[in-house]
Order: sequence, then C-alpha cells, then structure tokens
Amino acid sequence: MAINDLLFRPAWFLRTELLFGIIAFLITLIISYYSYRVYKISENKKYKYLTVSFFSMSLGFMFKAISDLIIVYFDAFLKTFRFFGFISPTYIYTGSLILYVFFVLSGFVILSCLASQVRNKSIILSLLSIAFLCAILVRQARSFTFFYFFAFVLLVVYIVPYMYNNYKDKKNKSSYFVFLSFALLAVSNLLFIALSSRYSAIIYTGGHFISLLAYILLLLNLTLVLKK
Repeated sequence: MAINDLLFRPAWFLRTELLFGIIAFLITLIISYYSYRVYKISENKKYKYLTVSFFSMSLGFMFKAISDLIIVYFDAFLKTFRFFGFISPTYIYTGSLILYVFFVLSGFVILSCLASQVRNKSIILSLLSIAFLCAILVRQARSFTFFYFFAFVLLVVYIVPYMYNNYKDKKNKSSYFVFLSFALLAVSNLLFIALSSRYSAIIYTGGHFISLLAYILLLLNLTLVLKK
C-alpha cells in the first residue's frame, strides 16, 4: 500500500478502531451541531469557533473511518474497484489519511486560537499551514509522529490550560468533564508519540481507548448542558 498502514497497529484491533472512529465522528458532529444552534441564538463568536472546530474534527474522523474501512475490507474494495475500472483503493486510503490528519489538527488549531484569544488571521493561517504540512508528511515520511506531536503541543500549551482555568472559575461538573476530556486527549497523543516496536500493541490500543473515553466525556458534558 502507499502507506504501510498506521504505525505499529495490531491487525486484531482494526475493526475496533473503525468503530471508535465512527463514534468519534458522531460525537464531534453532534457537538458541532449544538454549538451552531447556540451560536445562532446567542451570536456569541465563541460558539462559532466551537462549531467550526468540532465540525472540522468530525470531517477528519469521517475520513479516518473511510481509511479504516478500506483496510478492513481491502480485498473486497480492490475487486470492486477493478471491476468498475475505478482508481485503486490505495489512493483513497492514502488521501483519506491525509485529510484525517489535516481536519483533526485544524480543529485543534481553531480550539487553540479560541483558548489563546488569537484572532490574527495570519497566525491562524500559519498554524493551519503547519497542520497541512503534518498531513503531507504522513504521505512523504510515512509517519504519524508529526501529527501526534503537533496535536500534543496544541493540547498541552493552549487547550488544556484554558479548560483547566475554565474549570477553576466555574467549579462545576460540566467544566470538569471538558477539562478532563482534553487532558485525556493530550495523554493519548503522548502515548502515540512514545510508540515503540516492543510495546506497540499495548500503547496503541491504550491510546485509542483513552481517546474514546475523552470523546465520551465530551458527549456526557453535552447531555448535562442540554438538561439545564
């Protein structure tokens, strides 16, 4: 394949990871939808940023699910595409991974700009350019390390401190869940950076379970907000 699959990904985890990706896609899409509804009512630009951020992430997870689907059912896709004369599923797989990295990182970039109150378009474009570079490096360097590292930096430097300060100010269950979810995302990306061939399966699956828990906490926070 054009990319030698995800680094150190155990074969037995493929279908589970596909399911995790679909769940993350649905959760981020739901959060984006309700953020948009709040923005239309309040016209608070914070919710506009949240809408775009989580919608970007949902697009990323959609493309991730497509790439996982191709890996899981590669032979079936290959036969079907050859029969109808389509391009090789390898290209769709590669393109989907690149788009996954770009859109998820773009979501983190927008959240970081919200957290740091950056409104300068040149700074935002510069950060988005780094996100694009990380996406291209997935193809060129055949490595997700740049993706995990940039996501970790954005989370630790901007997003997690912002969510923690928000929790200190509000001291409620909702703000705690949001802070904890992004802290868990930072931990999961740190685990992915630390991937090694010796403990790869444990670290990789552990990182994804932590990521899933983070997005479930975000969904739980949304249900708490909607009950008010």
